[in-house]
Amino acid sequence: METSDCKSCKESVRTNRGISSAEINEAIEKLVKSKRIRTVDDKTYEERLLKCYNCEYLDLGTTCMQCGCIVQIRAKLLQMTCPFPKNNMWNSVCKTK
Repeated sequence: METSDCKSCKESVRTNRGISSAEINEAIEKLVKSKRIRTVDDKTYEERLLKCYNCEYLDLGTTCMQCGCIVQIRAKLLQMTCPFPKNNMWNSVCKTK
């Protein structure tokens, strides 16, 4: 059982597993179908994720310890920025889809 200090939860969380790729993809698909939510193109998404995967604040391969979000979801949303303190790691130009 893994333990993580979840910023979102404001407490230590014990989990038997992380969120699955299928669960993340399902959430992203639902967001993409929404006409009110704008997403970045696939290239920008991959660039953002690469920066997240190399970040010291990534936990369990999915959770940003700066804000508590699921990085695979946050990285897909146009209006989101990197929560890294005082230095947005996603400085690239974003393109909408």
